[in-house]
Amino acid sequence: MRKVLVAFDGSDSSKRALQYVIDFARDHAATLEVHLLNVQHEPLLYGEYVTSDFIEQLQQSLLAEAKEVLAWPADQLQEAGIAHKTHAVLGNVAEQISDAAKQLQCDTLVMGTRGLGSFTGMLLGSVATRVIHEISVPVLLVK
Repeated sequence: MRKVLVAFDGSDSSKRALQYVIDFARDHAATLEVHLLNVQHEPLLYGEYVTSDFIEQLQQSLLAEAKEVLAWPADQLQEAGIAHKTHAVLGNVAEQISDAAKQLQCDTLVMGTRGLGSFTGMLLGSVATRVIHEISVPVLLVK
């Protein structure tokens, strides 16, 4: 069984990456264990009036958003009969993807080339660029 990490941010590119995994499993009768990962950037907070309770609430809100983002792809994998788990984390996106691939012992990473970032003119997303340099497993980028 192959373990595949799918970095999913809800962008059209990540949706196509998920569909590629589903189609691949169907077309090749592959037995996959898919790990869906959504990484939320931890906010940078400055000021004297930021309490630990506020930070905790903000982190919980970000994790709840990540879980919402992962609901749709989890449903798609469920309908396709593909074993999967969801993972919502906070931190630097490229680092968290690399760490997850190691910790979950994934064979392959599948992700879109363009995420939800604000620099739409770039050919290859900055996160994808950083990930392919940091990660030690094969990476499949879906346009």
